[in-house]
Amino acid sequence: MQEYADYLAGGSSTSIVYSVLVDEAQYKYQLLAQGWEANERIFSVIFHAEIIGEHIWIQEDNTEEGLANLLMRRNVSKQDIVLAYYPEYHRKYTEFAVH
Repeated sequence: MQEYADYLAGGSSTSIVYSVLVDEAQYKYQLLAQGWEANERIFSVIFHAEIIGEHIWIQEDNTEEGLANLLMRRNVSKQDIVLAYYPEYHRKYTEFAVH
């Protein structure tokens, strides 16, 4: 997560701060962007993921490449990833875990 935050920070305005939030007790992980760009306030969840049971549940994903793709590059199986931002009836049409 920090690696991706550093990547984003390297290509953006210095007034945007990328923060990695980790709740190790509840297995929740989030990357936020916050700051100002000209006169516009920026506050965005880049991604939010949780470990629930045996799966990584991606609750929000606003990355360019897709958090699931980044995880698979780190040898995480598609069957270990749930695309929770899709409703359950839609997930069965993906190659990822349903629940």
